[in-house]
Amino acid sequence: MNRLVRPILVVLLCSLAGCAWMPNLKFWDTAPDIAAGSVKVHELRRALLCGTPTEAAVVRLFDSVDALKAWDSDNKLQLDRIELPANRSFVLLEQGLRNTGGYSVELRERGQVDEQGTLKLVAEWIEPGKDRMVTQIVTSLCVLADVNPALYSRVEVVDRNGTFRAGADAQRN
Repeated sequence: MNRLVRPILVVLLCSLAGCAWMPNLKFWDTAPDIAAGSVKVHELRRALLCGTPTEAAVVRLFDSVDALKAWDSDNKLQLDRIELPANRSFVLLEQGLRNTGGYSVELRERGQVDEQGTLKLVAEWIEPGKDRMVTQIVTSLCVLADVNPALYSRVEVVDRNGTFRAGADAQRN
């Protein structure tokens, strides 16, 4: 019996070591097949009046140029003035309605995708100082960026402190 214990232990330990090297297999997970990791974010366009009706930030995810153009049917972004890259996904981040100038938002050049297919972006919210002179104009600034094409399940934006600012589930055509 002793002669059998040693080979059994060797096989058991080798099996456990092999399992430790395998990626986390989640056969029950229904998330899209997206490789988790870093995503390059490239700003394409800015606009001062995107029509956001509230002060809350809004983010939208478009899986194609056609979907983006369909949303911008009233030409707020003046997409005809830029060359939109084919085979890309697009993110539109709207800062929200503001009653003065001096506000801006800057998307970081890298985002992250998690295992569930959520695209996570970081943005810097810039506000005018309390002692600054600002123009008295209503704005609803937005930034359009392209990202790697993928079937993201959701997009979320946080500020540099990690505070959640906006999120949206992907909408498919």
